[in-house]
Amino acid sequence: MRIFSSLLLTCLFCLGGCSSSLFESLPEGTVTSCDPALPGRWIVTRTESAADNALPRPLEIAADCRTVIDQGQTKPIQANFVHTRAGNYVEALNDSGKLDCAGDNDTYCGHFLLRYEIVGDQMRLYMPDHARIAQALTKGQVKGYQYPQPETLPAGQERTYHNFVAGNPAQIARILRRHPEFFVTEPTTVLERDTAPPAAPAPTTPEATAPAQPSETRTAPQPQAEDGGQ
Repeated sequence: MRIFSSLLLTCLFCLGGCSSSLFESLPEGTVTSCDPALPGRWIVTRTESAADNALPRPLEIAADCRTVIDQGQTKPIQANFVHTRAGNYVEALNDSGKLDCAGDNDTYCGHFLLRYEIVGDQMRLYMPDHARIAQALTKGQVKGYQYPQPETLPAGQERTYHNFVAGNPAQIARILRRHPEFFVTEPTTVLERDTAPPAAPAPTTPEATAPAQPSETRTAPQPQAEDGGQ
């Protein structure tokens, strides 16, 4: 679907699946490009994929939260961080930096949010609960749009949702306060701060130098003594 950053959000936040839920506005609060609690070394201990064989794995978030080093590769983080009365959220941007859209002809465009919290040395991220948001839209508890759903699905196929929650910043903030169930209760991704001392750099091996050749000593020719005549 997207990357949190292409955490933060397949490398870091491991976003997947086909469902999506968008909010027309960012909730009222403080929006920053970096949460000062994020930079540093972390260990990913849980992701959305139960079959992720690369766990645990280390990564390092840059001081400006714009890049992450994951498995030896530096990758961009395209995200904003929103701090509200209802909690903290990550706005995961797509690769173009533009809003995602839903509906025919991309009529409904909005922001993709994840909830996150940092407790001690642990960071937890929570995906939207698309099914609960769709249910609230169906019941008229919130205004917006949801892509029409078929009544029945083929055996073994999971239902997917494409939701759009309407509202200005104050309204979206109020919706998030009133509906904490709009995000899953179990963290989708868990990171543990790496408190171990950084590994010492490998010692460098001095380049081998060719043994010095003995200097060649040359003796200047001595002047010949002239024979005296009788």
